[in-house]
Amino acid sequence: MRSPHDKERQTMKLPFTRLLTRFGVAFAFASSAAAFAQDTVKIGFVGPYTGPFAVAGQSFRQGIEAYVALHGDSVGGKKVQVVYRDSAGADPTLAKRLAEELVVKDKVAMLGGFYLSPEVAATAPVANAAKVPLFIVNASTPALMKMSPYFVRMGQAINQPAELAAVYARQSGKSRGFVAVGDYGPGHIVEQTFSAKFAAEGGQMVGSVRVPLNTADFAPFAERIANAHPDVLQVFLPPGASSVGFSKALAARGLTQKVMIIGQGEAEDSDLPLFDESIFGFKSIIYIDANATNPENTAFAGWLLKNVGASARTNSFSIGAFDAMHLAYKMIGDQAGKPFDGQAAMKSLPGYTWKSPRGQVTIDPASRELVQNFYLREVVKTEDGGKRNKVIKTWAQVKPTVLP
Repeated sequence: MRSPHDKERQTMKLPFTRLLTRFGVAFAFASSAAAFAQDTVKIGFVGPYTGPFAVAGQSFRQGIEAYVALHGDSVGGKKVQVVYRDSAGADPTLAKRLAEELVVKDKVAMLGGFYLSPEVAATAPVANAAKVPLFIVNASTPALMKMSPYFVRMGQAINQPAELAAVYARQSGKSRGFVAVGDYGPGHIVEQTFSAKFAAEGGQMVGSVRVPLNTADFAPFAERIANAHPDVLQVFLPPGASSVGFSKALAARGLTQKVMIIGQGEAEDSDLPLFDESIFGFKSIIYIDANATNPENTAFAGWLLKNVGASARTNSFSIGAFDAMHLAYKMIGDQAGKPFDGQAAMKSLPGYTWKSPRGQVTIDPASRELVQNFYLREVVKTEDGGKRNKVIKTWAQVKPTVLP
């Protein structure tokens, strides 16, 4: 005859993730509530600290460490502790499991990081059940924000710079558009957004191509672009080897000299040493200017110079993490003397404005996207023969475009 305790003993043998499923995620997370009343508030950052996207993860850490160094490790009478977990940027189920463990085992009050959109989507149930704010440092798919009321975007929705690029191209007299994007979700959104906006502005789309993320030979794609005879090319590829290889392939076909090329984050100042001279003239639209002289960016850049190295520059990854820490400190400070409450913290954000290394930023009350500047930049040669991005146009305080 089975003992009434047999079922309990069987339950205790279940793996951690199955326990969450069996008893309900909310029940498991309830055990972490006591942590919010402690003298230390923990923030869990999930990111690709190893693997093919490790440069992004390293930039996450640089942004976090710079903020703590510049603002101290305590706020609102509580010590702040950051707990890192490595997702390697490849497996959404791993990112979700790490987030679960951070909340349940490490008792974090907030989450942040996440390089790819599928990681964020997989983690939405965790944030929702635990009622913890989650700062999306990089992932840029617009639909993510509808998955959780606890998400805050620290970067951009990927459609925004694509829309600006289409309008700028038409205003510059370009009439024949082509799009080359990485063959994954955000790339498809860039392709659709640029094509629709360019056509709506009176331009003609003459072609598009989706580049597999594991591509090593970009010559066939450059050939297709050349044969279409565009006068503007919208690019969206992962930074690093893909962007470098694609730039060289375009230059080999003479396209860098004949076509206006507009990207986003392919040629950040921190990555420019990877490129040869074919990158000169490359334009990009993004929400940061690594060479900005505002006090916030000057302090951040100075910390990087001292602690990372002479070639270190602020980039979208590090600034996103830096600003995530700013919001985390605001939330903790607002609740000084009280147990941390994620729901109350989120209610304090709509309409909040602060000065970031990227410029003035406001959290849009309707979408939790950022109202921020966007910068059109061009890679130019410096006096010492180096490379840098020079801002040639600024769109001030661009409001988010929410896709249906």
